[in-house]
Amino acid sequence: MSRRVTIAELIKSTGLSRATIDRALNGRGGIHPRTQNVISEALQQLSKAGPLVPRPEGPQVDAVLRTGRGLAMQIGFCCKELQLPVAYADMHQKNEDEMLEMVHARCKDVSRPLIVTAKNTERMNALLQNARQRGKRVVTFVSDLPHDCRDAFVGIDNRSAGQTAAYVIGSLLKDRKAATVGVVLGDYAFNNHEDREIGFRSHLRANFPNISLTDVAKGEDSPEQTYLAVRELLAKHPDVAAIYNVAGGNAGLARALLEAGLNSKVCVITHEANSVTIPLLREDVVQFVIAQDPADLINLAVTIASASTRNATKDQNLVDFGIYSRFNLPKFALNSPA
Repeated sequence: MSRRVTIAELIKSTGLSRATIDRALNGRGGIHPRTQNVISEALQQLSKAGPLVPRPEGPQVDAVLRTGRGLAMQIGFCCKELQLPVAYADMHQKNEDEMLEMVHARCKDVSRPLIVTAKNTERMNALLQNARQRGKRVVTFVSDLPHDCRDAFVGIDNRSAGQTAAYVIGSLLKDRKAATVGVVLGDYAFNNHEDREIGFRSHLRANFPNISLTDVAKGEDSPEQTYLAVRELLAKHPDVAAIYNVAGGNAGLARALLEAGLNSKVCVITHEANSVTIPLLREDVVQFVIAQDPADLINLAVTIASASTRNATKDQNLVDFGIYSRFNLPKFALNSPA
């Protein structure tokens, strides 16, 4: 016996947008036959997949996320497109007091799981530890926190991501007698930024002794602050051959390179494929991005947060990441909100 299939299930199964699926299902035209076949096959398979367990009405999970601008917009878009039961608070560029106030409010009801991206600070950790002691389930997202502050982590292997960036840059510069490479950091209080930098530095030191690293430029995930930090880095090291940005603020990084006349002359690797970085890839200001599908991230986080028992989930829950250039732009990035 077949069951009713939701639009959200078709989006997840096919990777197509809501608008495309809606046109196909309602016969509005403009759909390639191959695309129509993909949707029809997914519809047939899902309708035979057994009964769909309905989710309760309204958001059942809170998400308080302090991420870069591009990723923040992607997460909001994915929550809406996948119809996830999430009350999403976008905390991009909010300060510590604002974060604490929002998390404190969301921790009053311990029955509602919390997904959180936050700096690793004493006050935040104490707040989350107390909430967990009262029965709150906490899932850290993108950037991890100490084990006693959360039940599980969802993100990528950030140490491996840093090593990947080092391998690419090192391979490009290995034939030079000497080369200088810069690192742009958001804030060491974000564990993912620290892990990426550690992986990057350790791999370069071990495998590419011809490469020397500059001092870290701190951008705080802010385009303006990143612009100022990179401008200062370029003034001190005009011969820099490559830059690895472990954080956000990529518009500011690009602005500094363009003003210095170094766009396309400095190899740049950064994180996330979204409405900010895709134009920079196409314009050859950024050459590579390390990224993962934000839908995979938030969907996995909601699944873990909503698990029937606290012990049913793994400590570390990692999604795959890839490295992309203007020649292999990922589908999830092309559908990103502008």
